[in-house]
Amino acid sequence: MAHLKLLVTKRSEFGRGSMKRLRTSGSVPAVVYGHSGTTALTVNEKELRTMLKQKGHLAALVDISIDGGITLLSDIADIQKNPVTDELLHVDFHEVLQTEKMTTVVPLEFFGESVGVKNNGGVLDIARHDVSVRCLPADLPAVIRVDIGGLDIDDIIHLSNLQVPAGVELIGDPSTPVVSCISVTVGVESGVAVGGAKAEEGVKAEADKKETKA
Repeated sequence: MAHLKLLVTKRSEFGRGSMKRLRTSGSVPAVVYGHSGTTALTVNEKELRTMLKQKGHLAALVDISIDGGITLLSDIADIQKNPVTDELLHVDFHEVLQTEKMTTVVPLEFFGESVGVKNNGGVLDIARHDVSVRCLPADLPAVIRVDIGGLDIDDIIHLSNLQVPAGVELIGDPSTPVVSCISVTVGVESGVAVGGAKAEEGVKAEADKKETKA
């Protein structure tokens, strides 16, 4: 698990006007909530972006040092961005305790080459790119790896099939599909397209040809 550090300062100003001034000055408003209560914060945007780049797509915990004093172990609960400019608007941190189990999201990392894709012309249908887990902070995995090498046509890997480290509990319906291998062939006789919209169009075109000949 990646373990990151970030310097923050307490924030005493609130409201749209103060938030705009903060962002204009190169800072990002933030908040940390949890066992120690709720504290409004300010984070340097460049330092925050550097930390997020280090984190990448991995699950990670962050030691946030408030005004160079108290340090809280935290999970990044939410990051708000401007969808057009990618400007960082707000960050929520959730304080976690080393002695208490936490709930968070961990990305999935697929590896291997599906036998159905390699040998039988199938395609992968990825239903989940991450999963919710419950564990102690020390047990938090950076990713959960999923071996898709054995997937053949019509095979499905469910949530219950995932291999997770000791101490990590998956949250959700065990029958939830994670990834499957599907056929892209068209069942002309039944008029059903297994491979989606394009295959459906193929069935319709075939039917139109038969109608024209008739």
